[in-house]
Amino acid sequence: MISKLSIMLVLCLLVSASTAFADSSPTDAPSKGYVEAIMCFKVSSVIDGYGTKKKPFNDKSFRPIPNARLIIIDYKGNIVANGLTDSKGQWSIKINTPIDPRFPTKNMGLVTVITVADGFNEFINFNVPVNEHGNRKGKVAITLRPIKPDARNEPSFDAGFHRFTVFEMLDYYAKQIGLVKQKQIQGAEGFGEVDMPWSATSKKSTVKKEQ
Repeated sequence: MISKLSIMLVLCLLVSASTAFADSSPTDAPSKGYVEAIMCFKVSSVIDGYGTKKKPFNDKSFRPIPNARLIIIDYKGNIVANGLTDSKGQWSIKINTPIDPRFPTKNMGLVTVITVADGFNEFINFNVPVNEHGNRKGKVAITLRPIKPDARNEPSFDAGFHRFTVFEMLDYYAKQIGLVKQKQIQGAEGFGEVDMPWSATSKKSTVKKEQ
């Protein structure tokens, strides 16, 4: 005759097995309180001559920037992804990030995006929406300013912070990725060497190529 203890042991084993199976089952749904979307980024620069009355901005005003690096940061300050644009200046990535409670009618999150590219000044987007339109997709266009020897070259950003606050934050994350500074150029007459923007090249990728 089967004892009550034996029956209880069998039931426990069955529950454990079903739980393990459920945990191993793949799912596309993000965790509770999180939202997921495939984000497509396009990085470009304005072609000289456009932006005037004679040549206003249009679809032909921009030149794509290949090998631009994008660093994605969540609201907790964690780097969740980073990568390089292709020959068309594009990069796509699936982002899973917490839902922002400031938008109660939207199933939406926000991330910060740092963009750097050789030959250009950096740009920081502080509030990039993820799944803003509820279709688990998103597009972001980023325009970088070229480095000019006779101008003050420094990062651009889209928030009301003090510039030094943003510069320190940019340096912190650039060092986290292991980025290097761009090659030195002469500044305006009398200034000599200037503090160069960050390069899209990382020390890690340089070491891998050398090996």
